[in-house]
Amino acid sequence: MKKFVTRAVAFCLAILLILPVSAKENGNNGWKNPYNDVPETLWSYGYISRLSQAEILTGSGAFRPTDNETRLEFVAGLYAMHCALGGKAATLKSVPFTDVSKDSEDYPAVLWGYESGVIKGVSGTAFDPSGTITRESACAMLVRFARADGITLATVADAEQFVDSLNVSQYARSAVTACQMSGLVNGYNNGYFRPKGFISRQECAAVLCRLLDAAQSEPAEGTISVNLADGAYDSLYHSYEAVPCGLVEKSEAVDLSYFDDAVFIGDSVSLMLQYYCAATKALGNAKFLCAGSLSATNALWAVSDQSVHPSYQGKKMLVEDGVAATGAKKVYIMLGVNNISYGVDYAANDMVTLIDRILAKSPRVSIIIESTTPMASSSTIVTDKLNNDKIQQYNDKMKSICEERGWFFVNVAEAVRDENGYLNSAYCSDNNSMGIHFTNDACKVWVEYLKTHAPESLK
Repeated sequence: MKKFVTRAVAFCLAILLILPVSAKENGNNGWKNPYNDVPETLWSYGYISRLSQAEILTGSGAFRPTDNETRLEFVAGLYAMHCALGGKAATLKSVPFTDVSKDSEDYPAVLWGYESGVIKGVSGTAFDPSGTITRESACAMLVRFARADGITLATVADAEQFVDSLNVSQYARSAVTACQMSGLVNGYNNGYFRPKGFISRQECAAVLCRLLDAAQSEPAEGTISVNLADGAYDSLYHSYEAVPCGLVEKSEAVDLSYFDDAVFIGDSVSLMLQYYCAATKALGNAKFLCAGSLSATNALWAVSDQSVHPSYQGKKMLVEDGVAATGAKKVYIMLGVNNISYGVDYAANDMVTLIDRILAKSPRVSIIIESTTPMASSSTIVTDKLNNDKIQQYNDKMKSICEERGWFFVNVAEAVRDENGYLNSAYCSDNNSMGIHFTNDACKVWVEYLKTHAPESLK
């Protein structure tokens, strides 16, 4: 008998939190919790409990519920589901992926995934097992899994465009639509799906638990199945409208009330803007989460007495917690100088990770990246790893990422640089030393630029 998926599954934490855990999912039934970081008060406790009892989740100690799920962990979960439903192990003895050890306890899952067609590599010889899985990749694997295991997905909703549907990669477009139509995934309350966003381990536990419920249920009478063929719904995307994102063009200045629900995240450069606005109210009631030497890299570290993290209402906290505490709807971020020297890709990747953490806590916020501003010609900290060319490369990279991820990019740098691309010396408060910090006049120019470069869709 084919198994029918008829219940909604949401990857998004905002959606999961408002969905009740069924009686089937929340019972302890004598379960001895093997995880020291999964208390009964955790929203996902019931899902994790049930999967553990079904031996789909194994192990003990730390479950790491809020960590991002890796590609290998997701495949291992699907394989455990496959086995729990009576599926057989793979007949293959090896795969072409050189980055997955044959000694790994999850190697059988990779063998099965490759043989069944559920997984594909990031290249001909690499699987990237420790890489975090994106929402769109998860959709692709779910559809392949349903196809391989003979599970029919029931149509429970019409195909509709997410705001950012055109940001879904080509390979995953039909799968995302199939998962949407079947109720396997939902977007955020603001209509975004965030296809390149990551999924936490507890969110994946909820997905697998609901799939287990669905697979063990009798098919609904008169069920209309979703087409699981590759490319089945690709043509729908031809009529979808592009989401407004990427570079923000100049427009009429906004009223200061526009910034009332905005928070600005930054390092010592943005601290000067914070001080200027505190004295002048130049950005209305905007809030700030800034700290000297803050970077997208050290922002990911744990908070301690020695750590570099911003404070909100007198308490030092992670950036994502600070954003949630402010209740902001618009998040402006300018970070880069403090970690560009580690490499442009390194700095950009950490910025994306930080933003994904923000979105996991506050899924309805809009992200506005401010370009990192240049160094003065007299700067004494210029090296071959940190200079204006590297800063421009980083800005170009972040602009492309904004276009890909559905974020906005505000090129503040153009407002404060001179004709040679350096920070205008008249705007620099530390000429002949670091050569990166601003004067009040620079902050005034900065504010005016922000007022005339507000995304139209956020006004």
